[in-house]
Amino acid sequence: MKIDVFLTPAGVEEAIFNDKVVVVIDVLRASTTMITALENGAKEIIPVAEVEDALMVASSLFSERPLLSGERQGKIIQGFDLGNSPEEFSASVVSEKSLVFCSTNGTRAILKAKSAKVLVVCGFLNISTVKEFILKAENLEYNLSIVCAGKENRFSLEDTICAGLLVDKLLTDKKGQAFTLSDSAMAARILYEKFRGNELAALRESEHGRYLTQIGFGKDIETAARIDTSQALPILEDSAIRLQKVEKRKFKRVD
Repeated sequence: MKIDVFLTPAGVEEAIFNDKVVVVIDVLRASTTMITALENGAKEIIPVAEVEDALMVASSLFSERPLLSGERQGKIIQGFDLGNSPEEFSASVVSEKSLVFCSTNGTRAILKAKSAKVLVVCGFLNISTVKEFILKAENLEYNLSIVCAGKENRFSLEDTICAGLLVDKLLTDKKGQAFTLSDSAMAARILYEKFRGNELAALRESEHGRYLTQIGFGKDIETAARIDTSQALPILEDSAIRLQKVEKRKFKRVD
């Protein structure tokens, strides 16, 4: 298996993800929020790129009205039910609900890679569960693309550190599998090594982390930096992200 890390999805042709296992990472905050929502019982999350797309998709669903969720510049979109803070997606709010989700970076990255053989949403919260999924025999037949959502088509520290941790976990627990790393995958792992054990500080010091703190979402950064607090496995199926059941395991951090 070859492991490649895309530091942003900017300029990448969609076809490059054909027949790949793809992991999309948007630590602050779409990945973290999606994982939280599904873990709290949301039925499905439909990712869209634009506000107009969200309104159109919501109006076309014949079942119970979905919850409109998402942000622009980190803040809830006017007229939407929810923003992009995991704090908002409690079980009492999202259980058994469909969500139409529109974010500045995360949903665009997901849609860019929608042609993948399989697409998984990953954050620090569920990173060992994602690692275990990648190491399944049926997935090792394909090459792996880790897509960092970035920040408005630019590099983001938090997504790349998370990608580096995933690469590190795969190499540590490779189960006899031979991996080939691209230059960007090696770079992501090196960057993670710099911040190993100090993930929360790295997220707080990142450009987007500082911005979220400034607009009142500092608690979201603490949530997003927690490693292996969830065994949720969000997978894109038929244009919606749904929770795939996995065997519950105890994960021990490798330092």
